[in-house]
Amino acid sequence: MSENPLDPLRLRFRTRAGVESQELADALARGDMPTVERLAHGLAGVAGLFGYADIGALALEIDGDFARGEAPPTDTVQALITALKRLNAYS
Repeated sequence: MSENPLDPLRLRFRTRAGVESQELADALARGDMPTVERLAHGLAGVAGLFGYADIGALALEIDGDFARGEAPPTDTVQALITALKRLNAYS
């Protein structure tokens, strides 16, 4: 069975999930919405590429809220944090 050329990048994404979940949690606790926006935007762009549609959908929802000039609901950001932590738990 041949290795998918994206496998090393997918592994790196999974490893970063733990770091980014903590960064998101810290930013949310501080009310640092620019950091939440930056992280969500980056995740919205790559999560689906690596097969994590649930993470991508949550990040895209948050990114869309910011694009409309609205703060995302805290529970949506929390759901993204949880999804990232879950992904990292299985790395």
